[in-house]
Amino acid sequence: MLLVDDNKHFRQLVFLMLQKKPGLHVIGQAADGLEGVQKAENLKPDLVLLDIGLPKLDGINASRLIRKRSPQSKIVFLTVEIDLDVVNAALDAGALGYIIKSRTQSDSMQALEAVLEGKQFVSSGLKLPVFDIFRGRADKEAVWVETVNGLSSARERMETIAMLKPGHYFVFSRADHSILAKVTTQEKPAQASKPKSDVA
Repeated sequence: MLLVDDNKHFRQLVFLMLQKKPGLHVIGQAADGLEGVQKAENLKPDLVLLDIGLPKLDGINASRLIRKRSPQSKIVFLTVEIDLDVVNAALDAGALGYIIKSRTQSDSMQALEAVLEGKQFVSSGLKLPVFDIFRGRADKEAVWVETVNGLSSARERMETIAMLKPGHYFVFSRADHSILAKVTTQEKPAQASKPKSDVA
C-alpha cells in the first residue's frame, strides 16, 4: 500500500494503524500528488490511500495519472472533503473508495477490504446520487436494466453489462433521465466454419 498525504503526523498515525492489520503492508509514503504518482508508477502498489488537498498536484488529478501509470493499483481517497461534487469527481477519476478522515478508524478496514475485492465503498453520511441504467434507444423505448449509486460505479456496471450482453446502454440521471454516459457494443461476427476436406 502507498500512503499519500501532506500531513506527516496524520500519515504516521494511519501507517501505525494499518501496520497492525495482518496482510496489509505499507511499502511507500508520499507528501504531495506528484510524488504519489511517481511512487505509484515505481512501486506498483495494490492499494493507494490518497488525500485530495495535496500540494503540487491535487488528489483527483493524481488519481487519473496513477490509473494510467499503475492500472492495477486500486485507489481509496482519505479526505476531509464531503461535498458531493468532489466525491463524484473522485470516484469518476477511478477511485473505488472514499473515506472521510473523521471516520478513519471506523471505516478504513472495511473500505480497504471492499476495494481489494473490487467493490465500491463510501463513508456513511455521504449520500451519492442514484442513476438508472437503460438498454435500447435513448428515449421512451429504452428498457430499464438496474439502478446504481454513484456515476463512476454506474458507468462501470453499464460497461460490464454491455460486455456480457452486447447492445446500446445508457446511464440516465434518475431526476430527469438526461443521458450522462453511453456505450455501444456489437456482437463479434461468428467465425465461418472451414470446409471439411475429403480424406483420400
